[in-house]
Amino acid sequence: MSRDLSLLHPQLRAIVPEILAECAAQDLPVLITQTFRTQAEQDALYAKGRTEPGQIVTNVRYPNSAHCWGVAMDFCRNVPGREYDDSDGFFEKVADIARPYGLTWGGDWKNFADKPHLELSSFMPGSSTAWLIRCYGTPQNFIASWKEEDMIRYQKIEDVPAAFLPTVRKLMERGILLGDGNENLAARIIDLSEDMVRILVYLDRAGVFDAGQDTHN
Repeated sequence: MSRDLSLLHPQLRAIVPEILAECAAQDLPVLITQTFRTQAEQDALYAKGRTEPGQIVTNVRYPNSAHCWGVAMDFCRNVPGREYDDSDGFFEKVADIARPYGLTWGGDWKNFADKPHLELSSFMPGSSTAWLIRCYGTPQNFIASWKEEDMIRYQKIEDVPAAFLPTVRKLMERGILLGDGNENLAARIIDLSEDMVRILVYLDRAGVFDAGQDTHN
């Protein structure tokens, strides 16, 4: 099973660093355990507890899992020996952080609760792949529709959402984001993708850009 974030839909890939940063800030160490699944992988999981040894871990064959479409990820507690310890409500605490980013938590499912699972609600109405299948037919067609050039890009500082603005402004003022080099920050062309800006915010929250800064003002 893949843990490669680059195999996720760009919208999900973009928000993962921010979710992980918020979890870390609340002392919730998260490890991504699965992202994209192939047909062989999904069908092998479905066979567990049915035609193969083991416990049942999924109720759907390929392509009826959000993982097969690159719009879901599984996670655990990043503590050896306590990966799936939920005695303190770990999984729902992570879900509470993820929900505002447009994610559905598998722990809310009534028929087959899946606490380590998160998926993009916009592509999985009713937590079903029916809409994706109706619109795209196959996961391959859906993945082929992902166009990085269609993703949101910020040309100038005025285009940057307020939530990201403090980080972008700080990096521009410090000469880290030079863009086209215009000394007028308001006019400077930075041409950053939303994905990149989210990563910069994540790094900023981790204190990466403050290392070595003089704090004796």
